[in-house]
Amino acid sequence: MRSDLRRLTWACVLLTCGLCLAEPLVGPSVGRGDALLAEGTRLYNKRKHKDAAAVLLQATRANPSLLPAYLGLARARMGAKDVPGACAAYRAYVRSAPDIRDRAKAQRELALCERKLKAARRKKRNKVPPDMTARHVELKAGFFAALEEGRLVGPGAAGETLRTLVSEGYLGTDLGDMAARLSVASQATTDDVHQRALAGEALPTARLRESGALFDLARDTGEPSATAAAQAPFLEGLAALQEGDFAGAQRLFAQAAAAEPKRTEYRVWRAAALQRAGDLDGALTVMTSDLPQDARTDVLRAASAWRKSPEAGARELERLLFQRYAPATR
Repeated sequence: MRSDLRRLTWACVLLTCGLCLAEPLVGPSVGRGDALLAEGTRLYNKRKHKDAAAVLLQATRANPSLLPAYLGLARARMGAKDVPGACAAYRAYVRSAPDIRDRAKAQRELALCERKLKAARRKKRNKVPPDMTARHVELKAGFFAALEEGRLVGPGAAGETLRTLVSEGYLGTDLGDMAARLSVASQATTDDVHQRALAGEALPTARLRESGALFDLARDTGEPSATAAAQAPFLEGLAALQEGDFAGAQRLFAQAAAAEPKRTEYRVWRAAALQRAGDLDGALTVMTSDLPQDARTDVLRAASAWRKSPEAGARELERLLFQRYAPATR
């Protein structure tokens, strides 16, 4: 009983880790398609068919327009006696390959593969998986519908649908276009949220938290965002601030400021987190160090002085009004 409980606990832990460490889906984040194709071909020539198939599948994900990877994958799967998988790869190649010499040969190989698959289904050997063509057509339609509606993350959204297609072994050059569109849409959405947040718009915490998933999705389906290193912790910091996690918010704003030093707003928000936590002197130290000439630093200095005593506050206010910001005399 105890050992069963232990096994169940570890299974949950592993499942949770697997979800947190989701692998890249399609595009450059998967790897270099040409390098993977070369490695897969090398393994195939050594008759390591199963290993070759795994690497060549990665090549089709890294660069879905790399047609030789599909043909190599089909042949490697045939060598590994994965007939259903081989037929799927052959179909992807024949569907997309131009009218060249290899295509005619591939069509003959596909016909042989289909005959073997049909025989296996007739004999019900090896629990042959069902034909997924109709389901994948439906999933692709759902993907484009969700993308059009702007539903990018969450159950039934474009990101989850694309991940389902990849996990179910869908092959096709159109996967590259789908991933590219999703990556662009994800980056556009995070850019919009970031600009609205910088403008002072009060955004729901859930919307801010969702940005983290969108940054990950943009990276896992295309080129990583050049601004994610700063924007992601900034938006996460705003969410932490709204939830009352002032220490976490201050740490995240500092991370954003380090990633993009020229963006003064991140340092101001770091000071704001300290001020919200009741550490007015700490906030003033940050502003004095990072933005000594900023008018907001003067306001914070006056507030800090007033907290010490009304007299000190009055003196600081007088300095601001009649010295620092006094009109120029003629």
